Amino acid sequence: MAEESNVHVKVAMADVMGILVVAMFTFAVAVFGLEIDNTATLIAAIGPFVGILCIVVTVFMYLNENLLGTAIFGPLAVFFLTITAPAILGVELSAESTAMLLVVIGIIALIDTLLSLAQPVKLLPILLGVATIAFFVTAAFYWGSADMKLAVGALWMIYSLISFYMAAAIVMLVLKGKQVLPLLIKA
Repeated sequence: MAEESNVHVKVAMADVMGILVVAMFTFAVAVFGLEIDNTATLIAAIGPFVGILCIVVTVFMYLNENLLGTAIFGPLAVFFLTITAPAILGVELSAESTAMLLVVIGIIALIDTLLSLAQPVKLLPILLGVATIAFFVTAAFYWGSADMKLAVGALWMIYSLISFYMAAAIVMLVLKGKQVLPLLIKA
C-alpha cells in the first residue's frame, strides 16, 4: 500500500508572489497606456521573468492543491512567455497575433473569474473581472482602436492597484491571523 505524501509550502506565499509579479508587469503596461512614459522596453524586459515566476507560482499552487491558483497562474505563465518571446528572439509579433493572444487569455480570465465566485475571498472575482475586461480592451487596442490606449492604461492601473492592495491584505492576514485589510471574505 502506497503512502500519500503531500508537499505544502507556507500558506499564501505563492499567492502573494504571483499577485505582485503580475502587478509589476501590469503597472508598466498601465504607465505605457496612460502615456506617462514609454515603457515598451521595460515591458519586454520583465515579461519573461514574470512568466518564469508564474511557472514557479503554478508549481507551488499545484503542490498546495490549489486548483484555482493553478488555473490562474499556469495560463498566465504561458501568456507572459509567449507575448514577450518575440522581443527576446528579435522577431516582431503582429498586432493581430498579439490581439488573439489577449483574447485567449481574456477568455481564460473570464472562466477563472466565474470559478472564483465559488471561493470565499470576494475581492478575487473583482480583481479577475477587471483583468478580464482589461485583456479584451487591450486586444481591441491591438486590433487598431488607437483611441482605446487610455482605457487600456486606466484598466491596467486599476488592476495593479487592486493587486498591490490584495497582496498586502493577504500578507497582513497571514501575519496577524485575522483580517487587517478587508479581503471581503464571506463565511
